Amino acid sequence: MKNILLIFNFVLLVLVGYLYYLHFQDNKISTPESKSSVVANSNEKSRVAYIDLDSLQNNYSYYKKIKADFERKQSEANDELTSMQKKYQNRAMQLQQKAATMNQKEQEAAMQEMNKMQQDLQSRKQNIDNELYNYNSKMKEDILTRIQDFLKEYNKDGKYSYIFSYEPGFMFYKDSTLNITPDVIAGLNKLDSENKK
Repeated sequence: MKNILLIFNFVLLVLVGYLYYLHFQDNKISTPESKSSVVANSNEKSRVAYIDLDSLQNNYSYYKKIKADFERKQSEANDELTSMQKKYQNRAMQLQQKAATMNQKEQEAAMQEMNKMQQDLQSRKQNIDNELYNYNSKMKEDILTRIQDFLKEYNKDGKYSYIFSYEPGFMFYKDSTLNITPDVIAGLNKLDSENKK
């Protein structure tokens, strides 16, 4: 899976590089002086910045709160499933001990009871998995929306043409002067504290 993602990221990087090349290829001008001024102007218009996702996740207070809520929900769900599993196992042992003294009707009733308990356990596990998945998806969507809304305001002067997210292993080189992570973290945390008031 990591190899597939690495190949996919490499292909995306090559495509972005190719598009970047094509963009500047169209702006050819014959004289070296005018060519360098066109490249300088293009670079001013095409400023790029990035956000370090690891730093954002470690320092964005809302993200940490949501993550803690998700982990709490996950822990509660695991506790519930463990409890149901123990009840199922205990009841199975009780019925197994009584099996020798049961008549056929009691054995059939015991089998039906065990089947129902197992179905209930599987059904509950499926519901919990769906609930956690939906909660996690909404959490990611909410955080992404907050970041995008903040970046629209942050970049309302049009200083940056592109703002990327940086994850280790995705980029081979990054210029730390293009890192706007501290500004984004401070701005997001300030917005969240203002919204709490």
